[in-house]
Amino acid sequence: MRRKFLWIITMGALCLILYTIVISRMDRQTDVIFGGIDGAYVSSDSVNFSTPVPTETPEPTANIWPDIDITMDIYSVINNDNLLSSVSVPEVDTIATTTWMQFRVDHIDELNAMIYDMIDAGFKPYIAAAYRTYSFQSQLFNQKASQIAYEKAGGKTVDYTDPIYQEAAKEAESIVMKPGSSEHQLGLAVDLLDRERSRMVYADMDQNFFAWLDEHCWEYGFIKRYPTKKLLLTGWDEPWHYRYVGQEAAKFIMDHGLCLEEFYAHYDPSFKY
Repeated sequence: MRRKFLWIITMGALCLILYTIVISRMDRQTDVIFGGIDGAYVSSDSVNFSTPVPTETPEPTANIWPDIDITMDIYSVINNDNLLSSVSVPEVDTIATTTWMQFRVDHIDELNAMIYDMIDAGFKPYIAAAYRTYSFQSQLFNQKASQIAYEKAGGKTVDYTDPIYQEAAKEAESIVMKPGSSEHQLGLAVDLLDRERSRMVYADMDQNFFAWLDEHCWEYGFIKRYPTKKLLLTGWDEPWHYRYVGQEAAKFIMDHGLCLEEFYAHYDPSFKY
């Protein structure tokens, strides 16, 4: 009888302790903002506060997205689903430090300033690609498709109507942008490399060169357009490709680790990528 009585007393004490812990945790539960710019609210008891927590529901996170006109062409997303016309020809001028590379005339000053500041910082920037006409992009694409078709046909040249060529052209789309789908035709994109590079392998390039670019490019209105980590969203892995979008948008995109598709979709919910 005595043992049974002690057992009942012990169990009662444990239940009281458990009840106290549960009530304590419920009292500490509050709404915590997760998701940054999405402003999503979830309940959590994992955050400690040094001051009393208000009981009312917090106001939604303020809209921190830039107030821009997404219809301006500097924000255009160009890809296989959003093609440029063959008659889309911007006004361009020759880029500083180059003999024939060109960029859109209304924003070339920002690019030139970035290049000169890179040189002042001790780097040797080399522009591997800039403005391309529709016809030149078509030539690049057809050359790649023909090369692949030639290899698939066992070293024989095949006509573009041949199924082998059609298969090769489809494969070429993952290597060279097809005509009308390249940002270079906009005149707002450049491929920037370190002049001391040995081959087109990003991991082998001067990472200090790209670290400087990624930290400062927004100051001139540029973003890293095709970072490796955004491959599944953009379809391209070209971490040397920089695109002009204006300083306000560039700062927001770089600060929040976005790609242009994610940025554009915020302003146009119908946009799919």
